[in-house]
Amino acid sequence: MNVACFSVAAADFFPQQNEWYAGGNSLNQAVRFSQMGFRSAFAGAIGTDDAGDRIEKLLRKEHVDISLMQRLEGFTARNKIINDASGERFGIDGAWESGVYESFCITEEIWNALWDFDVWATHANSPVFRTTLKRKNHRQFLSVDFLHLRDFELLEESIKIVDVAFFGGTEDMAEDLSRIAQTAPEKCIVLTLGANGSIAFSGCRRYAQSALSLEQVIDTTGCGDAFQAGFTASYYHEHDIAKALSKGAELGRIAAMSYGGVPWK
Repeated sequence: MNVACFSVAAADFFPQQNEWYAGGNSLNQAVRFSQMGFRSAFAGAIGTDDAGDRIEKLLRKEHVDISLMQRLEGFTARNKIINDASGERFGIDGAWESGVYESFCITEEIWNALWDFDVWATHANSPVFRTTLKRKNHRQFLSVDFLHLRDFELLEESIKIVDVAFFGGTEDMAEDLSRIAQTAPEKCIVLTLGANGSIAFSGCRRYAQSALSLEQVIDTTGCGDAFQAGFTASYYHEHDIAKALSKGAELGRIAAMSYGGVPWK
């Protein structure tokens, strides 16, 4: 399996630790896929600043293909994150600065290169998401992070194209997601619930997975991205939802053991 992840990478500042860490769901997943032994590529933009230098070094160290990555004049997207006593992460309102992220453009050359990948992993708020839906052909397996969106209109529009859709949220979303899953029984929708585990819907079936125990949660940043990488890899190969939920929980647990979406070191 080879997988292309696009399009956000960021540098996250943790003021409580006075430290910067790599982040962004596409970067996080690209690293996690590579760590599982798959050919993984990151397609997106980073800046010409120190954060961009550090992110490029990280991706090279983790053997992520960066041939589709762009270094654009300006600063890498950045955010600020704080943790509560239990390690749960929270963004700081107004802290997100997009930098060169919004300048990233998937050229025809990049689209042609993306067609060589078995799996596309992206996010529903990507500037190129609707183009992605049009560009995907029958061979690509499309994994999409719908984040914490509670307006399910976009999911309903795209569920016939998306192969697995991920949502982070609360159990009161389950009824709507189950209903939508029944309209496309060959697809899968996954709702991650943090410490309460995860639920998956496929057709009329519902699957549940408990969160794995952990002595101490350091930081939940990137846990959802790690979960998605683990689930996608397992589901793509075995098409077994229960096994995929377990693999996702395993990688989410690992991500909670350190600060940042993925550790610098």
